[in-house]
Amino acid sequence: MMGVFLAGMGVLVCIVSYLQLRWIHQQVQGFFYRCLQVLLVIGDGILFYRFSNQFYRLQQESLRALLLLISTIVLVWLILFALMQGIAFLLDKRRAYRLSLRYILGGCILFTALFVYIGYRQAAPLVLRSYSVTAKMNIAKDLQFYLLSDLHLGSGMDKQRIDQMFAMLEKQPMDALLAAGDLFDEATPITDLQYFCAKCRSASFHDKIYYSPGNHELLSKNRKAYETLLKQSGIHILKDETALVDHRFYVIGRKDKKEKRMELATLMNSGQADKPIIVIDHRPCFDDVHAIDLQVSGHTHQGQIFPNTLFTKLAYPYDYGAYQQPYPMIVSSGAGTWGMPIRIGTTSEIVKITLKGQSFRDML
Repeated sequence: MMGVFLAGMGVLVCIVSYLQLRWIHQQVQGFFYRCLQVLLVIGDGILFYRFSNQFYRLQQESLRALLLLISTIVLVWLILFALMQGIAFLLDKRRAYRLSLRYILGGCILFTALFVYIGYRQAAPLVLRSYSVTAKMNIAKDLQFYLLSDLHLGSGMDKQRIDQMFAMLEKQPMDALLAAGDLFDEATPITDLQYFCAKCRSASFHDKIYYSPGNHELLSKNRKAYETLLKQSGIHILKDETALVDHRFYVIGRKDKKEKRMELATLMNSGQADKPIIVIDHRPCFDDVHAIDLQVSGHTHQGQIFPNTLFTKLAYPYDYGAYQQPYPMIVSSGAGTWGMPIRIGTTSEIVKITLKGQSFRDML
């Protein structure tokens, strides 16, 4: 499926590039046109290489980061230039104003530089977001959870960022670290996953990590081998499974919706009614079973880049933040990125969740 998607994207990029070169050729010829032609062909080549399996076999992280930057610039350029072409066509058709090639190229260079710069700046910091949720029952002591989702190791999170994330988590006392899918994806190099696993083994919370897969793990040819590495590092993988943690609460980890999975009602039993129930489900959708205390999800990246945030909201009405009905659900925008290592109008985050017991007044 991902291969078909990437092939379709490749064909689309070729068509857009051809139309842009053809349009530029109508405006200007000679040496300047040849330079633009060469630059666009090289840029397209780097863009194709970036989405190939060969790209993630590069051992030099600095080279990988440079090619990732160039491919992002090329992709943004293609989109912005197409928009500028459309504006120029409409203005010319209405005979309102004729945009010269100089203004179009200048505008594209300016807005591409601004877009990529702002996008990198917004994606770089990891923000700690905090929520407080009330359990359906009284509990002796508040429970402290941390939520990670959509790391996309290798493409959306490099080793430096992994260090930053673990440095933030090491400072926090917690009852469990909940990983809500897309920890790795179809392009994650084994070296990046091994580095992440080493950090997990040495972490003070190494035995408190509970992880359920998302949709991108399904696309990885190395899924079984990678899951073996995660298990060896002490991570509890829950795929339609339940774990009783410290005899204080239950964690139910669900398979992704693209997999054949059990109903939530089947995963629950009457013996769980005396302790809080936490559900990890990668995609943010409510279930018909309401007897749970908290669901944690990710998947949407909150759209990652505006205006895609608007379309994400249409596909997933519960796309980001805290929701209370019919039961508490926290949806994270993710700690990493996918596709392009930039964010516009969203943030990369780690989520802190405090689960409080009901007071006597609430229980009346």
